[in-house]
Amino acid sequence: MKKTSGRRKTKRRVFPVVLVSLAAGCLITLALVYTPTWFQVEYIPPLFAVFHLEDSTAPPDTVTIEVWNGAGVSDLAMRAQNFLETRGGTVTFYAPGPPLNAEDMDYGVTVIISHDTSFSAALEVADIIGLGDSSIVMMLPPAGEAARVDVTIILGRDRNDPSVFIPYRD
Repeated sequence: MKKTSGRRKTKRRVFPVVLVSLAAGCLITLALVYTPTWFQVEYIPPLFAVFHLEDSTAPPDTVTIEVWNGAGVSDLAMRAQNFLETRGGTVTFYAPGPPLNAEDMDYGVTVIISHDTSFSAALEVADIIGLGDSSIVMMLPPAGEAARVDVTIILGRDRNDPSVFIPYRD
């Protein structure tokens, strides 16, 4: 009898391992080079553009406004609307309708909404009321529609003293 050591000789199966590695490499290369068009991501342009206050034009002679009471103080919107309409100066303010109450009467700060791509009318309102440009937001009407007013003012609790809006002339 032949004496054998404790090890058995096994056949190495190198060929199947090499074949599987080559096939995987080919599949990865094909996937990277020939990506189907339905899988490719298309560039979508941004829906908004950055606007700088320096790009604003001069305010128009007449600015249509809409004043809403968001502070819950009686007659606040009416006093503010009268204040703006009777104020003299280079810009005339006109409100085509009566002052309104906001849906929510818990506005902490006053918000000025510009319905035009130029912030000039909203900046004029903010300056007269004594607010900074950080209180101005832009809300454009849907495409093809015209805005009812140039500027909407929602008065918050920071402007809840009706005596602030006493009409005067420059």
